[in-house]
Amino acid sequence: MYALKNKSILSMAVAMAVSTSAYANDNVIEEVTVTAKPTSYANNVIEPTMLEQQSSVSSVLSVIDNLPGISINEGDAFGGDDWSTTITMRGFSIDSNQQQLGMTVDGIPNGGSNYGGGAKANRYLDSENLVTVEVGQGTSDIKSASLEALGGTFNFVSKAPSFEKSTTFAYTSGSHDASRYYVKHETGTIFDNTQAYVSYSQTDTSRWIGSGSNGGKDNQHAEAKFVTTLDELTITGRLSYDDVSETNYNSVSLAQFEQTPDWDQLTWNWTGVPHFDQMFAEGWGTLRENTLGYLKFEYAISPTSLLTISPYYHKNSGRGDWIPPYLTSPVDENGNPTTEGGTNAGSYGFTDSNGNPLAPNAGCTASLNWPWESGPELNPACYDADATPVMSYRHTHYNKDRLGVTANYQASIGMHDIEAGFWYEQSDRDESRDWHKVIDARIYHHFDNTPYWTQYKNTFETDTLKWYAQDSMAFGDLTLNLGVKKYLVDIEKYDHYQNATTAKVNSDSDLLFSGGILYQLNSNTELFTSYSENFAAIKDGVLERDSSDLSAIEPETAENIDLGVRYDNNALKLTATAYSIEFDNRITFIAPGSDTGGIDYTIGTNGSYLNVGGIESKGLELSASYMLSPQWNVYSSYTNNNSEYKGDAPGFEAGSKVIDSVDDLFVLSTDYYSGDFRFGLSAKYTGERGDVDSYTVVDLNAGYAAEVNAGPFKAIDIAFVVYNITDESYLAGGTGNGSTYFIGAPSTAAVTLTATF
Repeated sequence: MYALKNKSILSMAVAMAVSTSAYANDNVIEEVTVTAKPTSYANNVIEPTMLEQQSSVSSVLSVIDNLPGISINEGDAFGGDDWSTTITMRGFSIDSNQQQLGMTVDGIPNGGSNYGGGAKANRYLDSENLVTVEVGQGTSDIKSASLEALGGTFNFVSKAPSFEKSTTFAYTSGSHDASRYYVKHETGTIFDNTQAYVSYSQTDTSRWIGSGSNGGKDNQHAEAKFVTTLDELTITGRLSYDDVSETNYNSVSLAQFEQTPDWDQLTWNWTGVPHFDQMFAEGWGTLRENTLGYLKFEYAISPTSLLTISPYYHKNSGRGDWIPPYLTSPVDENGNPTTEGGTNAGSYGFTDSNGNPLAPNAGCTASLNWPWESGPELNPACYDADATPVMSYRHTHYNKDRLGVTANYQASIGMHDIEAGFWYEQSDRDESRDWHKVIDARIYHHFDNTPYWTQYKNTFETDTLKWYAQDSMAFGDLTLNLGVKKYLVDIEKYDHYQNATTAKVNSDSDLLFSGGILYQLNSNTELFTSYSENFAAIKDGVLERDSSDLSAIEPETAENIDLGVRYDNNALKLTATAYSIEFDNRITFIAPGSDTGGIDYTIGTNGSYLNVGGIESKGLELSASYMLSPQWNVYSSYTNNNSEYKGDAPGFEAGSKVIDSVDDLFVLSTDYYSGDFRFGLSAKYTGERGDVDSYTVVDLNAGYAAEVNAGPFKAIDIAFVVYNITDESYLAGGTGNGSTYFIGAPSTAAVTLTATF
């Protein structure tokens, strides 16, 4: 048994050591191992070298890409676009359509990972302030606070403040106009019991596709954190703020990629023809602000019991943009023109000089065939020369407020390690969509700030309560754990134009059981097996669609089984896990039919969600880390995964491969340290996905870090990273529909200069 108070203090001290060890390299690789309570399920923690394989300008999501079972794909090498970000693990996905993996920051729930109102870890955490990522593949930690943890969890852990006072400044310059400024001040120990830091960064990049007005990312980010120790009580507080504007990447078909493998069909020259300019890159935008703050109170009730309570607050606001090549004609239920609610009675692409809609000239059937068939209605050749082209700028507004608390009690009583707690959250999410008139579509996409139509305005209220309990019992070399958890989730939709609550759904889970066995075979080897029932509540997005039959939709569930072995003799670490997952009641969106041949910009709240069978996943995950010498480390991981659909559904056939799931992933990386110099090389193979070819991406990193203690300088660091050094051309993450994919980023380099004062 162990004293929980001492364990908590030890963990904090190790985290602080990691946060200040960047310049402590003395001819050997810094190897810090945090040994917590043994687990009976597959789990991985990133190695310190994985942080150095990524540039500081990159998203924190990228650091877990080399772990077994995981595939991370972002629109570019710097993670410059949330719309094109996809994460897959064991056949489960996070993309624009699916959220099946849980994500937390310091154990605090992220509020969902979806595009519309969600926020992944990169919105809360700069790479310099990340100490590690804890990954639970398949069978998640019982206390994880997430409504999406069907196939596992990611917990991103922020650095603890340093005991030493310092100021750090870093500047990054890279390909595709990438630039980044970062500054961080550590207070050291103040008031004899407190350490704190505050940091700020400004990041700018351009889209790697195209030139000129091809869009990019503009991101401001700030964080503050403190830790105060008061006898038996430790108080931690953290606040993060992120303000970002991103231009999206577009997904392409296999045929489009084969024809133009370095173009995503978005343009960067304004033509004055709306049918073409609907693909103008800067009109495809994501704007988001996220503020997340929490306080964590850890009270050592006794040497063997610990109570942790963490209240938190999150505010999310933002907008998603598109530029439809027409104006709409909204009408109310009586057919009268309206500016709020109602439906679209028709669209038009040209007007006369007085703004009156025009129809194509009689007998004209000519059509533009890119990006899809325009029909005569949007073809300038079917109108007189004095006709004026028109278009819209469509905004979808997202706002979310979350207030919640997590509580956890741990106690060691004889042979029992008991853990129990709860998570409660109240969330309000507002979503509305408005259409603005482009002032003069012949010139540019500048728009009238007053919308001519607000299509819908809804508020979704979600109340979540999760409780759990677990007992780990030690019988010599064998540890048995048994756990139970339950979710109580209520969701309501309020339609502001009907002034009424128009939908309600109860998304409670059954009692969800988990259990596992851990056997210490010898001092180096442990065997484990586990079973867990996981759950994903019905999401409020399901209530967006008026045609969804809520009485017939059930929450998604998954049964996860792990069987594995871990070996560690200091120099060599090995893990092997075989898993089997049964995913039931998969919820899928069925879009309404569209005769546009392209994007249906007016889809609004049409379409419906329904349960469509499930997924069976089986596979094997292997990882190995070997210290060839005190200076040289080799890491490898391999995943073989087979995910197939159960039950027939629209677009899915029982027994067919799950869309975007990868059968084989293989990673081989090496890192070498010599004095103050470091060098690393990493290669990742991603196998075939249906008709999509396999590919291998090779990354290189090098750096020089030294303590100088000259004048005001304490330390300097130079870090150089090149992604995809072979300039491999490939299709990366998919969109979940099996027909379009995002183009993988080309060779991309960045250099970071860091000085600590």
